[in-house]
Amino acid sequence: MKISYENIYFDQSRSLKIESYTDKSQCDIVSWHLHPEYELVFIKSGSGSLQIDSHFENYHDGLLVFLGPNIPHMPFGNSQFKNNIEVVIQFPESFIHEKLSHFPEFKTVLKFIEHSRNGVIFSSEVHKRLSSQFLKFGKQNNTEKLINFMNILYQLSVCKDQSVILKTQLSLDIHKHSLERIAKVYQYINDHYNVEIRSESLAKRLGLTPNSFCRMFKTVTNRNFIDFLNEFRIKKAQEYFQHHDISIAEVMYQCGFNDPSYFSKQFKKYTGTSPSKFTKQLLIKQNRIN
Repeated sequence: MKISYENIYFDQSRSLKIESYTDKSQCDIVSWHLHPEYELVFIKSGSGSLQIDSHFENYHDGLLVFLGPNIPHMPFGNSQFKNNIEVVIQFPESFIHEKLSHFPEFKTVLKFIEHSRNGVIFSSEVHKRLSSQFLKFGKQNNTEKLINFMNILYQLSVCKDQSVILKTQLSLDIHKHSLERIAKVYQYINDHYNVEIRSESLAKRLGLTPNSFCRMFKTVTNRNFIDFLNEFRIKKAQEYFQHHDISIAEVMYQCGFNDPSYFSKQFKKYTGTSPSKFTKQLLIKQNRIN
């Protein structure tokens, strides 16, 4: 199977990513993909199919599924009903080790997460019982979303009506060590995107030659390193524009760019518009809200 490596962006103001999709705003991932983050998916209604590594089965009247890191899968959503809603929650290993693990009260939750690394599907009864909580996310602020998510996670950790999806080892044709290396690269970029990052220095950190690093990165992500890095930085630039009242030049430097012309070119490449037009559109939206 041809698998793409999904690059998941976490907003600076959030510990995890929670997105609600409808028939008009469907998730744009359409092929086999994987990512080092955990993923919890709720689909309100409709029928579709589960394609997770070598596992395949159909689902009816909605879905509730939890996946561990680096499990290849197809999108689960369906557009059968116009009022359907899909909620996708993703969080990194650091959310577990740097946040949840500090609270002894979350022992049951941590045990559930560890035992669910091969994927878990929940019964229709559990799906129905928690449905109202998932549907709340679309109208909640960041604090309310986090509290709601922890409540859902706890309820999943104590429910018995669940089944493990993958009973055997992954049939993934990408070496596990390569995935671990890519996860380290992603974490490094997430922590240092505002300073110069060279593929040569990353290769050295991973014990690879520059050529080996570039080949490995292209094999796993199906794209070259510079494209990956530039898109990540542009996503961060969009976040800065949305959450901070600072100039285009300041955002450029904060996101690791030094050349205004190059920054503008890359911004337009990944967003379809220039930084100045993007900020003007944001201002118009804010004025309409106010």
